[in-house]
Amino acid sequence: MQITKVVGCILIILSSTLMGFYCSNELKTRINDIKELRKLVVLLRGDIRYGNTPLPEAICAIARRHEGSLKGFFTKVAERLSEHSGNTFSQIWKEAVDKELNQTSLNKKDKSNLIQFGENLGYLDKEMQMNTLDLFLTQIEEEISELSKTAKEKSYLYNTLGIMAGIFISIILI
Repeated sequence: MQITKVVGCILIILSSTLMGFYCSNELKTRINDIKELRKLVVLLRGDIRYGNTPLPEAICAIARRHEGSLKGFFTKVAERLSEHSGNTFSQIWKEAVDKELNQTSLNKKDKSNLIQFGENLGYLDKEMQMNTLDLFLTQIEEEISELSKTAKEKSYLYNTLGIMAGIFISIILI
């Protein structure tokens, strides 16, 4: 009977600790996904500004060149744009955000900002597209800065809370 309680307590502590480490890792992955998004938006801005590339072609080029967690998203947008289905760019962009970014660590706020970015990007002339890209890059930079400031503390907090919660639940059950 005692061995069962000890094994149960060990399993509870282990599982709650792993949950804390999982939450900590999700935060780090979210930061990396946002940094990857920033890199791709910078590439998009460069293609449009310096290459005078139209938006659909620039997105296709990024989808071909990039390997990462956002490749599926840009590939889906590029495929839908090449279909000429009659949907607007913002509809295609929103649909891709909703369907393709579920495997990433981006949260609802990040996806909402990305949808709003797509709504403002697709129907403007080159100069307004550049301004929209610059504004979105500024927002991304602020988000990365804010997350980076608190990431270490939050990671430590998640790890510690996971361990402490397991110990607390084990004490209650004994």
